[in-house]
Amino acid sequence: MDPLVSIIMPVYNCDAYVDESIRSILQQTYTNWELIIINDGSEDKTFDKITNFKDSRIKLINMKIHKGLSSAFSEGYKLAKGDYILRHDGDDISASKRLELQVSYLENKPKAAMVSCLISCFTLEPIFRSDCIFIERIQNSYVHYDQIEKAILGGFIPILFPTLMIRKSAYDEIYIENKNLSFDDQTTVLLKLIELCPVEKIDNILYHYRRHPTAYHIINRKDYEQDTSRLLKNTSVKNQLKYREFYGDLSSSTKNKLIINEKSPIRVLMLVDALNIGGTETHVLNITKQLIEMGVYVVVATSGGPMEAIFSSYGIKIIKFPFDGDYISNKKKNGMIKQLKGIVDKENINIIHCHLFASMQLASELYRNYQLPYVVTIHGLFYPNDILFSTCIKASTVIAVSIPVKNMLDRKLGNRIKSKIVVIPNGISSDIIKGSDINRDIRKELGIPQSGKILCYCSRLDWNKTDAARVFLFSFSKLLDKFPNLHALIIGDGNGRESIEKEAQIINDMAKDKVVHLVGAKANVIPYYLKSSVVIGTGRVALEAMICKKPVIAIGNQGYTGIITEKTKAIQWEMYFGDHAALEKPNVSKLADDITFLMSEIERRRVIGEWGKSWCEKKFSISKTTKEIVQAYKNALNI
Repeated sequence: MDPLVSIIMPVYNCDAYVDESIRSILQQTYTNWELIIINDGSEDKTFDKITNFKDSRIKLINMKIHKGLSSAFSEGYKLAKGDYILRHDGDDISASKRLELQVSYLENKPKAAMVSCLISCFTLEPIFRSDCIFIERIQNSYVHYDQIEKAILGGFIPILFPTLMIRKSAYDEIYIENKNLSFDDQTTVLLKLIELCPVEKIDNILYHYRRHPTAYHIINRKDYEQDTSRLLKNTSVKNQLKYREFYGDLSSSTKNKLIINEKSPIRVLMLVDALNIGGTETHVLNITKQLIEMGVYVVVATSGGPMEAIFSSYGIKIIKFPFDGDYISNKKKNGMIKQLKGIVDKENINIIHCHLFASMQLASELYRNYQLPYVVTIHGLFYPNDILFSTCIKASTVIAVSIPVKNMLDRKLGNRIKSKIVVIPNGISSDIIKGSDINRDIRKELGIPQSGKILCYCSRLDWNKTDAARVFLFSFSKLLDKFPNLHALIIGDGNGRESIEKEAQIINDMAKDKVVHLVGAKANVIPYYLKSSVVIGTGRVALEAMICKKPVIAIGNQGYTGIITEKTKAIQWEMYFGDHAALEKPNVSKLADDITFLMSEIERRRVIGEWGKSWCEKKFSISKTTKEIVQAYKNALNI
């Protein structure tokens, strides 16, 4: 039997238009529908007009008191029995094939939660004609889901809610009974649906959107624009869209909750400006987990970000704090310090550990006002001089994650902090493999033959690392004739992704096959490393790949340092795998030669992989590095 469509039509004082709107439903070529009309306390002849229609599929709810569009919709939704839901405005018109085409789309795409369509915008009022031309053109310019999501990230919603047909199962998942919204509209619901699942439009005009003087969004235009602007500034919405692949990957794995030691004598407030996807944030996650496992009490204060979900999945306590940019203005400083002091007092914090620019400024200010000791970790060479001078000198300990970072601090701050600097690298543990889905069939997911060989590049696609990704792609393209059935995998996201996607498409077109696969940012990269022959990357990527027994070619922000081997381990550590220093600039021919060597020498790959795992376990053990951090805390607290 054909699925039932529940059409919910809230109406209020629209007697001039409701006849035409209802007739457009009665004229549908698809006939298995129910029309639930909620007369929201209309004071004109709307109710009388509706009662003129005699069709058993029409159900009328007559509300004596006007409650608003969202509340009226909720009343209708409670009665809906359909497999699919749509809201139809009482002054608009649906094309006769609308239901037929939208039902067909969703039946043929069972993973799609909803579908929209193109519109025509019409009016009988000369004053609205230019508006109609603009609305129609701009709404119909965004059809594919990636175009729609880029528009939302840019601050514009190119979907009219009544154009959507939605699976009831999806709507049930995000259902909000809108009673106390700041504005009586369903933009909140629309954004929650788009967070849940991508949406695209059928490339046909199926909805006719009317503009007239008493239209809801005409009367309430200012409130609507303000509310929409507020919603689009919500970082959780933008993170969900920008990192959809990342969150999808995260949802497929479960985490063991950490046991929190509420009675620990060491109570740390971990300050980190944001929890974006990158090496710094992953380092903070891993040391926080290890500290908690060692019995240290840790709370993380942050503005949030895509990695917040991972922290929370382990049971790590997150306190949202309004870090706003890299520098704290004097105007905001006092209020932020009071707020942080409130957290310190409530959680009985006795030491701060800070990592990025704003965090460092606030930690030093807390010390100045309250003598609360703090530890700073410097993660790279990108810290501004004024931040280093104003925050490192009063710190109890300054942790450099590499030798080049220590040298930079020595050069800039000299004897003022010389006795305070310690080098503690990022830590790694083979437990990251145990917690991964090691049997996940990456080849099947990406359409790579089981006999295919994979080269994996992993990095944030920003700054110089986008150039490094480009060098990798060019090197890969040179090897396609030499190594048949070779595939390139790029993990990562950032501002450079769009340009990398274009270059990847050129290579795929040349190869007449999909040989370059961009998978975006991933919460769990280990299954991808395990299926790769060679991993190209730097910093934490290098450590994680080596712990997976994979040979690594190091290339980072500063440049190229080549294959990581027992012979080159000293210089690789001294340069932190090309991220903090380098032997040379990234070079297509050099990278191609090193890949060729590793792909041609199967036994050599195995030996390098075995050695790399052993070296990581000795040099970069997470338990060892975290014990050194705990010692820094104890020194600061004199315990």
